[in-house]
Amino acid sequence: MDELRLWLSRVLAPLAFLAAVAALVVVVQRALDDREENAAVTQATEPAESSPVTTDTGGEQTPAGRRFYRIQPGDTLEGIAAEFDTTVDSLLELNPNLDPLALDPGTRIRVA
Repeated sequence: MDELRLWLSRVLAPLAFLAAVAALVVVVQRALDDREENAAVTQATEPAESSPVTTDTGGEQTPAGRRFYRIQPGDTLEGIAAEFDTTVDSLLELNPNLDPLALDPGTRIRVA
């Protein structure tokens, strides 16, 4: 009986370790794939220019509508909303995938 226990522990311990490592690799790979996919979607849907485009309507300059802001270290949604004279709720509506508790510096968000 002791020999069987010893044999099982010698075989099962490395197998359990390999299974745990494989599961960890799968989890990390999925997280990286999701992050790359989100970055690709963001790049594909945002215009290259961050300044608003204006059109001439009989001498009046009107913004085309979209304005973007690149998040800086230390920014909060409240601060960004105050800077662009809008509300946090409006920013969250314009940026549905944005996590207000985890703003990543360098991320480009729509502000108008």
